[in-house]
Amino acid sequence: MEISHFLRTRPWASAIALLIPLLAAVVAYLVLNNQPPRYTATATVSVPGSDANSASRVGLFVANFAELAKSGPVLANVSTANGESRADLEDGVVVTRIGQSSLFTVAYTGDDQATVEPVVRGVISGTFGNLVQVSDSDAELKAAQDTYTAAVAARTAYQDQIGTLQPDRDYTDLSTRIRSLEITPVFGGQATINQLSAQRDALVPQIRQMQELDQAVQAAATQRDQATQAAASVQRAAAEAQSTSTIQDLTVAEESPTSRILQGVGVAAVAGLLVGLTLLLASDRLRRRRVAPAGGPGTAAPVAREAVAAPRGGRTPSGRTAAPSETEAQSTEDAPSSGDTVPAMDVLPAGKGLGKLSGGATAAREMVATGSRDTRP
Repeated sequence: MEISHFLRTRPWASAIALLIPLLAAVVAYLVLNNQPPRYTATATVSVPGSDANSASRVGLFVANFAELAKSGPVLANVSTANGESRADLEDGVVVTRIGQSSLFTVAYTGDDQATVEPVVRGVISGTFGNLVQVSDSDAELKAAQDTYTAAVAARTAYQDQIGTLQPDRDYTDLSTRIRSLEITPVFGGQATINQLSAQRDALVPQIRQMQELDQAVQAAATQRDQATQAAASVQRAAAEAQSTSTIQDLTVAEESPTSRILQGVGVAAVAGLLVGLTLLLASDRLRRRRVAPAGGPGTAAPVAREAVAAPRGGRTPSGRTAAPSETEAQSTEDAPSSGDTVPAMDVLPAGKGLGKLSGGATAAREMVATGSRDTRP
C-alpha cells in the first residue's frame, strides 16, 4: 500500500500523527526560549617554556592539559572556590588547541555571568599547578645532590685509608727516582731501586680504585648538574604558568540561543514524528484485527470459488446443490410458472405486436428463473 493512499484512507489518524511532531516542536521552542541566558568565558593560553619549541611537544602538552583540566583534584578545588557543581564543570569546561600553533583555548559555559571567568582562571592555574610538578624536580635534584655527596665522601675515605690524596702522582714520582738511580748508579742503589719498585707496585691497585671513585664522583656531578638545569627549567615554567603573560586573552560573551533552540526543536520534531508514525501503524493494525473474519483469513475463499464453478441451479463438484442468489430468487418469485400464460391483450391492449413483445419478455423471465440456455438452432 502506498503512503499517499494509506494517509487518504485514514485522514483523522494521519492528521493526529502529523500533529504530534508539530506540537512537540512548539513545546520545545517554548521551553528553550524561556530558558535563562548562558554565558561563555574563553581564555587563550600559550604553552609555556621549552614545550612550545616543537609541534609534537605542544600537542602532548595540550593533551595532558585537557585531561588534567577535568580531573578530580582540579575540579574539586574550582568547585569549592566558585560554588559550581562538579557535573556542571565537567560538562562546561572545554580545552581546544588552536590549529598547529602553541596556543590553546580554555572555555567554560554557565548560567552566572560573574562566575564563568573565575572558573576559567581557576581551571588554568589549577591545571598548571598539577601539570608542572615543581616538587618532583626538586626531589630529583635533591637525590642527585645526595648521590654526588656520597661519591665524594667515599673517595675521601679511601684517600684517608691509603694515606695519599693522589696515588697516581706518587707512582710517577717513584718511577722518576727509580729511573734516576738506573741512569746514575750509586753504592747500594740496587737495594734502593728494589724498595722503590715495591712501593710503586703497591700503588697500582690503589690507583685503579681511585680511578673508579673519581669516575663515580664525575658521574654524580653530571647527574647533579642535569637535575639542577631541569629544576631551573621547571621553576621557570611554573613561574610563566602563574604569570599573566600565559593567558593571552580572556573574554566573556553571552551564548546565542538560536543554535540551542534549533537543535532542541529539531530533536523534538523527529521524536514526535516517530511517535506519531508508531501510533498510526498501531491503530491500523488494531483496525485490521477487528474487521478480520471470525474463522480467520482464507475461510470464505473456497466457498466463493465453489459457487462460481457450479452452474446456477445445478450441483457443485462436491455433490451439493448450489443455492441461488437473492437476485435469482427474486426473479423466480416474480416470474410465472411454465404452465401459466399471460394474455397479450390483458398486458398491452395496444396491438398484436406489443403482445408478442410481452410474450418474449415473459419467456426471458422464465429462462432466467429456470436457468435454461437458449437452444435455438
